[in-house]
Amino acid sequence: MKLKRLLSGLILSAAAAIAPVHAAPILSDIVFVVDESGSMGTVQANLRDNIGLFASILTGTGQVDARYGLVGYGDRAIVPRMVTDLTDPTSFATAAQGLKINGGIEPGYTATAFALNALDGQSDLFSFRSNAVKNIIILTDEPSNGDTAARGSVGGSAVTSSVLDGLLTSNNALYNGVLRGSSTINSFSTLINDHGGTVFNLNLFNTSDQTIVQQFVTDFANKKLQETLDFCQLNPTNPACQPSTSVPEPSSLALIGLGLLGIFTRYRRRPVASLAV
Repeated sequence: MKLKRLLSGLILSAAAAIAPVHAAPILSDIVFVVDESGSMGTVQANLRDNIGLFASILTGTGQVDARYGLVGYGDRAIVPRMVTDLTDPTSFATAAQGLKINGGIEPGYTATAFALNALDGQSDLFSFRSNAVKNIIILTDEPSNGDTAARGSVGGSAVTSSVLDGLLTSNNALYNGVLRGSSTINSFSTLINDHGGTVFNLNLFNTSDQTIVQQFVTDFANKKLQETLDFCQLNPTNPACQPSTSVPEPSSLALIGLGLLGIFTRYRRRPVASLAV
Protein backbone atom coordinates (compact mmCIF):
# COMPACT_ATOMS: atom_id res chain seq x y z
CA MET A 1 0.00 0.00 0.00
CA LYS A 2 2.82 2.38 0.85
CA LEU A 3 4.44 1.62 -2.50
CA LYS A 4 1.19 2.21 -4.35
CA ARG A 5 0.59 5.50 -2.59
CA LEU A 6 4.17 6.60 -3.23
CA LEU A 7 4.07 5.77 -6.92
CA SER A 8 0.61 7.29 -7.36
CA GLY A 9 1.76 10.52 -5.74
CA LEU A 10 4.87 10.70 -7.92
CA ILE A 11 2.92 10.06 -11.11
CA LEU A 12 0.28 12.66 -10.30
CA SER A 13 2.92 15.23 -9.37
CA ALA A 14 4.86 14.55 -12.55
CA ALA A 15 1.74 14.82 -14.67
CA ALA A 16 0.83 18.15 -13.12
CA ALA A 17 4.34 19.45 -13.66
CA ILE A 18 4.78 18.43 -17.27
CA ALA A 19 1.33 18.79 -18.84
CA PRO A 20 0.08 22.34 -18.36
CA VAL A 21 -2.41 23.45 -20.99
CA HIS A 22 -2.72 27.14 -21.87
CA ALA A 23 -4.27 29.22 -24.57
CA ALA A 24 -1.80 30.97 -26.85
CA PRO A 25 -2.35 34.61 -27.83
CA ILE A 26 -4.62 35.12 -30.82
CA LEU A 27 -2.51 36.20 -33.77
CA SER A 28 -3.91 39.32 -35.43
CA ASP A 29 -2.55 40.99 -38.58
CA ILE A 30 -3.99 44.51 -38.81
CA VAL A 31 -3.82 46.67 -41.92
CA PHE A 32 -4.78 50.35 -41.71
CA VAL A 33 -6.13 51.72 -45.00
CA VAL A 34 -5.69 55.50 -44.92
CA ASP A 35 -7.16 58.15 -47.19
CA GLU A 36 -4.42 60.48 -48.53
CA SER A 37 -6.60 63.43 -49.48
CA GLY A 38 -5.80 66.93 -48.25
CA SER A 39 -8.19 66.83 -45.30
CA MET A 40 -6.53 63.84 -43.62
CA GLY A 41 -3.28 65.36 -42.34
CA THR A 42 -4.31 65.58 -38.69
CA VAL A 43 -5.71 62.04 -38.76
CA GLN A 44 -2.46 60.72 -40.21
CA ALA A 45 -0.39 62.49 -37.55
CA ASN A 46 -2.59 61.14 -34.77
CA LEU A 47 -2.27 57.62 -36.17
CA ARG A 48 1.54 57.90 -36.21
CA ASP A 49 1.70 59.35 -32.72
CA ASN A 50 -0.74 56.95 -31.08
CA ILE A 51 -0.08 53.56 -32.67
CA GLY A 52 2.04 52.72 -29.62
CA LEU A 53 -0.86 53.43 -27.26
CA PHE A 54 -3.21 51.44 -29.46
CA ALA A 55 -0.82 48.47 -29.50
CA SER A 56 -0.16 48.57 -25.77
CA ILE A 57 -3.87 48.25 -25.04
CA LEU A 58 -4.59 45.65 -27.72
CA THR A 59 -1.71 43.35 -26.80
CA GLY A 60 -1.01 44.34 -23.20
CA THR A 61 -3.25 41.64 -21.74
CA GLY A 62 -1.29 38.91 -23.53
CA GLN A 63 -4.44 37.70 -25.27
CA VAL A 64 -3.51 39.07 -28.70
CA ASP A 65 -0.25 39.08 -30.68
CA ALA A 66 -0.59 41.78 -33.34
CA ARG A 67 1.36 43.22 -36.27
CA TYR A 68 0.51 46.37 -38.20
CA GLY A 69 0.56 47.19 -41.92
CA LEU A 70 -0.36 50.36 -43.79
CA VAL A 71 -2.02 51.18 -47.12
CA GLY A 72 -2.17 54.72 -48.48
CA TYR A 73 -4.70 55.50 -51.18
CA GLY A 74 -6.09 58.50 -53.04
CA ASP A 75 -2.93 60.56 -53.44
CA ARG A 76 -2.23 62.12 -56.84
CA ALA A 77 -1.58 58.66 -58.29
CA ILE A 78 -4.94 57.57 -56.82
CA VAL A 79 -4.08 53.86 -56.81
CA PRO A 80 -3.48 52.15 -53.46
CA ARG A 81 0.07 51.47 -52.35
CA MET A 82 1.82 49.65 -49.53
CA VAL A 83 3.40 52.12 -47.12
CA THR A 84 4.67 49.34 -44.88
CA ASP A 85 4.27 45.60 -44.68
CA LEU A 86 3.13 44.08 -41.40
CA THR A 87 5.54 45.12 -38.67
CA ASP A 88 5.85 46.34 -35.07
CA PRO A 89 4.32 49.62 -33.81
CA THR A 90 7.60 51.55 -33.81
CA SER A 91 8.45 50.66 -37.39
CA PHE A 92 4.85 51.35 -38.39
CA ALA A 93 5.02 54.86 -36.93
CA THR A 94 8.24 55.58 -38.81
CA ALA A 95 6.82 54.32 -42.10
CA ALA A 96 3.59 56.28 -41.63
CA GLN A 97 5.56 59.48 -42.05
CA GLY A 98 5.44 58.59 -45.76
CA LEU A 99 1.67 59.09 -46.00
CA LYS A 100 0.63 61.93 -48.34
CA ILE A 101 -2.12 64.54 -48.32
CA ASN A 102 -2.23 65.59 -51.96
CA GLY A 103 -5.14 63.57 -53.33
CA GLY A 104 -8.81 64.06 -54.04
CA ILE A 105 -10.15 60.79 -55.48
CA GLU A 106 -10.53 57.99 -52.92
CA PRO A 107 -11.22 54.45 -54.22
CA GLY A 108 -11.73 52.90 -50.79
CA TYR A 109 -13.12 49.60 -52.04
CA THR A 110 -10.10 49.11 -54.27
CA ALA A 111 -7.74 50.04 -51.43
CA THR A 112 -9.37 47.50 -49.12
CA ALA A 113 -9.02 44.80 -51.79
CA PHE A 114 -5.35 45.77 -52.05
CA ALA A 115 -5.01 45.35 -48.26
CA LEU A 116 -6.27 41.77 -48.72
CA ASN A 117 -3.70 41.02 -51.48
CA ALA A 118 -6.64 40.55 -53.86
CA LEU A 119 -6.02 42.84 -56.85
CA ASP A 120 -5.15 41.35 -60.22
CA GLY A 121 -1.38 41.34 -60.77
CA GLN A 122 -0.68 42.86 -57.35
CA SER A 123 3.05 42.71 -56.67
CA ASP A 124 3.29 44.28 -53.21
CA LEU A 125 1.75 41.64 -50.96
CA PHE A 126 1.22 41.78 -47.22
CA SER A 127 2.93 38.93 -45.37
CA PHE A 128 -0.13 37.69 -43.49
CA ARG A 129 0.54 34.85 -41.10
CA SER A 130 -1.44 31.81 -42.16
CA ASN A 131 -2.90 31.39 -38.68
CA ALA A 132 -3.68 35.06 -37.96
CA VAL A 133 -7.00 36.88 -37.89
CA LYS A 134 -7.06 39.52 -40.63
CA ASN A 135 -8.22 42.95 -39.47
CA ILE A 136 -8.73 45.76 -41.98
CA ILE A 137 -9.36 49.30 -40.67
CA ILE A 138 -10.20 52.08 -43.13
CA LEU A 139 -9.84 55.75 -42.17
CA THR A 140 -11.52 58.21 -44.51
CA ASP A 141 -13.84 61.21 -44.74
CA GLU A 142 -15.11 60.37 -48.23
CA PRO A 143 -17.28 57.59 -49.69
CA SER A 144 -15.51 55.17 -51.99
CA ASN A 145 -15.17 56.86 -55.39
CA GLY A 146 -13.12 56.36 -58.51
CA ASP A 147 -13.05 52.57 -58.23
CA THR A 148 -12.22 51.73 -61.85
CA ALA A 149 -10.58 48.61 -63.23
CA ALA A 150 -7.62 50.74 -64.35
CA ARG A 151 -6.93 51.59 -60.68
CA GLY A 152 -7.21 48.00 -59.52
CA SER A 153 -9.35 45.09 -60.62
CA VAL A 154 -10.47 41.71 -59.31
CA GLY A 155 -11.08 39.14 -62.00
CA GLY A 156 -10.78 41.89 -64.59
CA SER A 157 -13.57 43.99 -63.08
CA ALA A 158 -13.60 47.11 -60.93
CA VAL A 159 -13.98 46.58 -57.20
CA THR A 160 -17.57 47.21 -56.11
CA SER A 161 -19.16 46.86 -52.70
CA SER A 162 -20.40 43.41 -53.74
CA VAL A 163 -16.96 42.30 -54.91
CA LEU A 164 -15.38 43.56 -51.69
CA ASP A 165 -18.01 41.77 -49.63
CA GLY A 166 -16.98 38.51 -51.27
CA LEU A 167 -13.30 39.18 -50.63
CA LEU A 168 -13.86 39.94 -46.95
CA THR A 169 -15.91 36.76 -46.63
CA SER A 170 -13.36 34.54 -48.36
CA ASN A 171 -10.60 35.96 -46.16
CA ASN A 172 -12.74 35.68 -43.00
CA ALA A 173 -11.55 39.22 -42.34
CA LEU A 174 -12.80 41.74 -39.81
CA TYR A 175 -13.56 45.20 -41.23
CA ASN A 176 -13.73 48.46 -39.28
CA GLY A 177 -14.16 52.07 -40.33
CA VAL A 178 -13.12 55.35 -38.77
CA LEU A 179 -15.41 57.56 -40.81
CA ARG A 180 -16.96 61.01 -41.09
CA GLY A 181 -20.10 62.12 -42.94
CA SER A 182 -23.33 60.36 -43.72
CA SER A 183 -22.40 59.55 -47.34
CA THR A 184 -19.10 58.05 -46.20
CA ILE A 185 -20.79 55.99 -43.52
CA ASN A 186 -23.42 54.80 -46.01
CA SER A 187 -20.66 53.76 -48.39
CA PHE A 188 -18.97 51.45 -45.89
CA SER A 189 -21.30 50.68 -42.99
CA THR A 190 -23.04 47.63 -44.47
CA LEU A 191 -19.70 46.00 -45.23
CA ILE A 192 -18.42 46.85 -41.78
CA ASN A 193 -21.49 45.57 -39.97
CA ASP A 194 -21.52 42.38 -42.03
CA HIS A 195 -17.90 41.62 -41.20
CA GLY A 196 -17.72 41.87 -37.45
CA GLY A 197 -16.73 45.52 -37.22
CA THR A 198 -17.87 48.89 -35.92
CA VAL A 199 -18.10 52.38 -37.40
CA PHE A 200 -16.08 54.88 -35.35
CA ASN A 201 -16.31 58.67 -35.39
CA LEU A 202 -13.43 60.19 -37.35
CA ASN A 203 -14.09 63.60 -35.77
CA LEU A 204 -12.69 62.26 -32.49
CA PHE A 205 -9.46 61.36 -34.28
CA ASN A 206 -9.27 64.50 -36.42
CA THR A 207 -8.42 66.98 -33.70
CA SER A 208 -5.29 68.43 -32.12
CA ASP A 209 -6.76 67.95 -28.63
CA GLN A 210 -4.71 64.99 -27.46
CA THR A 211 -6.97 64.31 -24.50
CA ILE A 212 -9.81 63.58 -26.93
CA VAL A 213 -7.52 61.67 -29.29
CA GLN A 214 -6.05 59.44 -26.60
CA GLN A 215 -9.45 58.66 -25.16
CA PHE A 216 -10.63 57.74 -28.64
CA VAL A 217 -7.59 55.49 -29.18
CA THR A 218 -8.14 53.83 -25.81
CA ASP A 219 -11.79 53.12 -26.55
CA PHE A 220 -10.98 51.98 -30.08
CA ALA A 221 -8.22 49.59 -28.95
CA ASN A 222 -10.41 48.08 -26.23
CA LYS A 223 -13.16 47.57 -28.78
CA LYS A 224 -10.71 45.90 -31.16
CA LEU A 225 -9.48 43.64 -28.38
CA GLN A 226 -13.00 42.51 -27.55
CA GLU A 227 -13.82 42.17 -31.23
CA THR A 228 -10.85 39.84 -31.74
CA LEU A 229 -11.79 37.73 -28.72
CA ASP A 230 -15.39 37.59 -29.94
CA PHE A 231 -14.15 36.46 -33.35
CA CYS A 232 -12.63 33.37 -31.78
CA GLN A 233 -15.77 32.72 -29.77
CA LEU A 234 -17.71 32.68 -33.04
CA ASN A 235 -15.00 30.92 -35.08
CA PRO A 236 -13.38 28.39 -32.72
CA THR A 237 -12.04 26.29 -35.60
CA ASN A 238 -10.19 29.20 -37.20
CA PRO A 239 -6.43 28.46 -37.14
CA ALA A 240 -5.78 31.64 -35.15
CA CYS A 241 -8.18 30.48 -32.45
CA GLN A 242 -6.69 27.06 -31.74
CA PRO A 243 -5.26 26.59 -28.24
CA SER A 244 -1.70 25.38 -27.86
CA THR A 245 -0.58 22.79 -25.36
CA SER A 246 2.86 22.98 -23.82
CA VAL A 247 4.50 19.58 -24.34
CA PRO A 248 7.44 18.43 -22.18
CA GLU A 249 10.71 17.77 -23.93
CA PRO A 250 11.48 14.09 -24.64
CA SER A 251 14.54 14.27 -22.38
CA SER A 252 12.37 15.37 -19.45
CA LEU A 253 9.93 12.52 -20.04
CA ALA A 254 12.81 10.04 -20.23
CA LEU A 255 14.33 11.22 -16.93
CA ILE A 256 10.99 11.05 -15.15
CA GLY A 257 10.35 7.58 -16.54
CA LEU A 258 13.76 6.33 -15.46
CA GLY A 259 13.27 7.79 -12.00
CA LEU A 260 9.93 6.06 -11.52
CA LEU A 261 11.36 2.79 -12.86
CA GLY A 262 14.28 3.00 -10.44
CA ILE A 263 11.99 3.56 -7.45
CA PHE A 264 9.76 0.69 -8.48
CA THR A 265 12.76 -1.66 -8.99
CA ARG A 266 14.28 -0.73 -5.62
CA TYR A 267 11.09 -1.49 -3.78
CA ARG A 268 10.58 -4.76 -5.67
CA ARG A 269 13.98 -5.97 -4.42
CA ARG A 270 13.16 -5.40 -0.74
CA PRO A 271 11.91 -8.30 1.39
CA VAL A 272 8.19 -8.73 1.23
CA ALA A 273 7.91 -8.13 4.97
CA SER A 274 9.18 -4.56 4.52
CA LEU A 275 6.19 -3.75 2.33
CA ALA A 276 3.63 -4.82 4.87
CA VAL A 277 1.31 -2.23 6.24
